[in-house]
Amino acid sequence: MTPTSPPDAPDRRDVALIDRMVELAATQARLEAELAATICEFIDLRRAEPVDDVAADKGKVVPGEFAADEIAAALTWSTSRVTTTASRFRRIRVDLPHTAALWQSGRIDGFKAGKVAEAANRLTWPESVATLDAAAADRASSQTTTQLQQWLNRQVARFEPDQAERRHRRAHADRRVSTRSEPDGMGSLWAMAGAADLAAIDYRLTDLARKLGSDDPRSMDQRRTDLFVDLLTGRGYAGSAGSTGPSAGSVRAPAVAVVVPVQSLFGVDDTPGELADRSATIPAPLAREIAARPGTVFYRLLTDERGELLDVAQLGRFPSDLLGFAVNLRDGSCAWPTCSTGASKCDHDHTQPAPDGPTAARNLGPACRRHHRARTHADFDLQQPEPGVFVWRTPTGHRYLAESELLPVGQWPRPVVVDPLPTIGDPVDADAIDPPLWESSVRDLLEPRAGPEPLLAREAAALAAAL
Repeated sequence: MTPTSPPDAPDRRDVALIDRMVELAATQARLEAELAATICEFIDLRRAEPVDDVAADKGKVVPGEFAADEIAAALTWSTSRVTTTASRFRRIRVDLPHTAALWQSGRIDGFKAGKVAEAANRLTWPESVATLDAAAADRASSQTTTQLQQWLNRQVARFEPDQAERRHRRAHADRRVSTRSEPDGMGSLWAMAGAADLAAIDYRLTDLARKLGSDDPRSMDQRRTDLFVDLLTGRGYAGSAGSTGPSAGSVRAPAVAVVVPVQSLFGVDDTPGELADRSATIPAPLAREIAARPGTVFYRLLTDERGELLDVAQLGRFPSDLLGFAVNLRDGSCAWPTCSTGASKCDHDHTQPAPDGPTAARNLGPACRRHHRARTHADFDLQQPEPGVFVWRTPTGHRYLAESELLPVGQWPRPVVVDPLPTIGDPVDADAIDPPLWESSVRDLLEPRAGPEPLLAREAAALAAAL
């Protein structure tokens, strides 16, 4: 992300420091790309050199086999790091020309370029890879690595929705939990599981921790951790001294918001859904399964054809639950350009302060406590020229743009118009048409193309029977 310098920049030291940082980061990225290219050149040089004929005939050595070890020794890297750097650069240079150009010009670093390459490896068709490479050019240079990763996940799911379920099944098969020892008698636990399930676990831990009450001396992180350990070890809920904690019956069901197009919900389209904070995509069959679970609550959100949520407004300073819910879904995360804090964990900030500014979606945006305080106390300015479009100005005068991610939009099947009338002169047996054309069209429209039974299966059957 390249900031726009203020007009009085030449006379200000703080402005000069920001601009120098941007310049140094670009130089570092260019040198990083040059280093990767030089590593590849050295490996290619070694591969072109002849080896001992006797060793080669016996299959004991191949040309260039130990080139990576030479480089590793010179750079004090591991051999695997050298080979990974070389293979990643070759992949980007050959199949992702736009990404390669950004990296070599210093507009993005190798870590971001690698994320694009990883996303490309998940795609099946070459044309999808080319489309992703072109689309990622603007995103990669204007987003953080976390934001770029979330965007890439969405694009992979949208470019090849027919492959989304296959990718999910393959990833689900790799689900696992691992632990690692940490210093000072501590340890960490890492889990790979379904995104919706992990979001539900996160909500449940927070809900249980809050129910322990304000008298509990532990921080929220400490409460969540103690609850997590106690629940998994079967010790019961971890209350403070003299407290038994909340009972199981007092715990609310996890409230996990999944945004899914109505076409995918009905089974006529396989556009993936997304978690409300845009952090993960949900394959259409899995979204239908979640929607069919008992206790699921539905909200209807009206969007335009691009996926932008239409404006909502109300009276009063504080937004209602529904208005706040709509704003959270529209923006997904904190309005600060490089912040990925989920909107549900943010304040509803008035762009134009109340009471001068209305309590409307066009004047509201999520702001985490840190960036809300920066705006309130540290001379950060915010404008919202369009709903979901945020323009920030920092104390140095640099300006940064943040835009809300579009909501997923599905496609209805294209109607097929067939002339039911026969050619003049051709005899027609009306009883031979089974089922009638209009009845089969209704069935084709409502039946799913893939995945579980659609939610309207019974209604479709009843409609067909009535016709």
